[in-house]
Amino acid sequence: MTSKMTPPDDEQTEQLDIFLTRLPTPVWLKNLNIGPKLTLGFGVLVLLTLLVVAVSFAASDGAQRTMRATNELRYPAAATATAAQVDLLWMQSNVRGYLALGEDSYREAFEVAQASFNGNLAALRSLELTPLNQARLTELEAVYADWQALPGQLFTLRNDRLEREPAYRVLATDGVLFGGQVLLDLNKMIDAQALQAPTTDNIRLLKHMADFQGSFAAMLSGLRNYVTTQNRIFRQEYEANLVLNNLAWENLESEAERLTETQQALLQTVRLNRDKFLDLPEQRIFPVLEAEDGSYRQDLYLFSTQAVPQADLMLDLLADMTADEQMLLRNELNRSNFILGLARQRTVIWGVVAVLVGVVLSYVLRATVVAPVTILTNVAERIRGGDLEARAPVLFADELGLLAQTFNRMTTRLRDTLLQVRKEKKRADDLLNVVIPIGVELTSEQDFNRLLEKVLVEAKEFCHADAGSLYLRTEDDQLRFVIVRNDTQNLALGGATGKEITFPPLPLYDADGQSNWRNIAAYTALTGNSMNIEEVYAPDGTMEFSGPREFDERTGYRSQSMLTIPLKNMLDEVIGVLQLINAKDPETGETIPFDSNIQQMMESFSSLAVAALEAYKREQALRQEIRQLRIEIDEAKLQQQVQETVETDFFQDLQAKAQDIRQRRQRAKTGDQ
Repeated sequence: MTSKMTPPDDEQTEQLDIFLTRLPTPVWLKNLNIGPKLTLGFGVLVLLTLLVVAVSFAASDGAQRTMRATNELRYPAAATATAAQVDLLWMQSNVRGYLALGEDSYREAFEVAQASFNGNLAALRSLELTPLNQARLTELEAVYADWQALPGQLFTLRNDRLEREPAYRVLATDGVLFGGQVLLDLNKMIDAQALQAPTTDNIRLLKHMADFQGSFAAMLSGLRNYVTTQNRIFRQEYEANLVLNNLAWENLESEAERLTETQQALLQTVRLNRDKFLDLPEQRIFPVLEAEDGSYRQDLYLFSTQAVPQADLMLDLLADMTADEQMLLRNELNRSNFILGLARQRTVIWGVVAVLVGVVLSYVLRATVVAPVTILTNVAERIRGGDLEARAPVLFADELGLLAQTFNRMTTRLRDTLLQVRKEKKRADDLLNVVIPIGVELTSEQDFNRLLEKVLVEAKEFCHADAGSLYLRTEDDQLRFVIVRNDTQNLALGGATGKEITFPPLPLYDADGQSNWRNIAAYTALTGNSMNIEEVYAPDGTMEFSGPREFDERTGYRSQSMLTIPLKNMLDEVIGVLQLINAKDPETGETIPFDSNIQQMMESFSSLAVAALEAYKREQALRQEIRQLRIEIDEAKLQQQVQETVETDFFQDLQAKAQDIRQRRQRAKTGDQ
């Protein structure tokens, strides 16, 4: 819901005017134009703003330089050193992961981290570091140059088990060679023994061979598991099977004389290879596996003894660089905060000065700009409330004073316009109250000429027209003048005047059958459209009518505004044209255009006039038919009376006598001849 503002009365407006106009303001400033006033006010504000900006800029310039150095040097150095630490740790972690699991994903991740580390080193080289950090960077690059060859070696060792595990290499080479040969020779002995007769001695000897073979194979398996897993349980398994194998070997040697020569030769080979095999664990395998330095895995040993110490050294160097840069970064940030605080204080001081000056300027502008605008607003509210007598006081000799004068002229024009609207409304109401009675009067008119005369005269009076004509369309497509009136020329033809109209009819078509567009009345009759022309001599760019000019040249009249209305019957056929010329202002008498509202009224009036004309024509036609019917009835009665007379005896006797007389005369003429 919107609330309606109550317009202030004259007393409130006067009090407001006195209050606003008495504000202490220099006279020269009051009479200064608004443009210079605003330029002055905003110019001062701009100068104050620039002053505050300059003070703030000067106060914060040092902080900006410090922050710029921080952003461009300290922060990038600290961040890059930290990133290099992360990359180095990530490289070391991926190397350890690859050595432990052997998955290619760790190697790929190492390469990515190494590329990032190289980029961070290049970034550190491009920065202006402190002398101490520059020395650290040089040392870091030297260590990194030695270290970066180690990951490749470690990866190669991790992929070659014989190279990375010495104990496994001994077992896989000499151990497999000696132990495998023992088992092969023993198999040959067993195969040869199986061919012997199954005596008790032979079976016992075969059992000793099988016990030796089984314990030796178990001993070899335990040793292999121990070398592979470094689990002490498998060494105990090896040693337990070694005891069993020694017992089996003693039993086998005690029965050596029962062997064949071939078996004895094989047994000798087994003894040699077994002794060589048994020397391997104690001399070359166990010392390597059980070494405290972890050298049983060469890749891990190299990683822990060389790669890790060098990486730790690089990490320490990067940590020292990061700590120094972070300390410098904190110091510079503290200095920037101090300078910014000082700049904030200066900005606040000069900002307060700018606010005070702005308050003074707003006070001055209120007295010289806002006051007149407020007064004009109050006057506008009074006018909106219906008080058209309200006037805006002219306070200053500036644009607002000119606006007040313009506002007063606008109010006067608005009042005049409102009066004109009321006058036009009254005129429309009067016309409406006149048209209906005239329409009724037209329908009751019995004289055709008077009827036509009333149509034109009443239309001419409605529109305050100086002249007018009424045309009727003939069967040969012409517009015939039936009524002509012209007040300027004191001309009245046709109608009840009895004066004959000497103007020739207007043809609707030329001799070649083309439509007659020269005359406005002919154009209206052909198109069926009304024409309201403000100036018939001014070309409108579409139609140029030469008919009015020709008429004016013949009569000495000056046609200016013209309203032409077609008279249409119920079948929408144009039976005539009503044309009004030169509308007159009732007060000044000047020629004016025909009002569009008048045009609509006249179109309605033309419908009533056509209805009256059609009714008159129908009545006259009906009367003519009645007279004709009466004549026909009288002739029929006469014929009937003649027929009755001819049929009487008297008429027939008289007719016979006349016939006889004619015959005698005819004979007499013949005799004379």
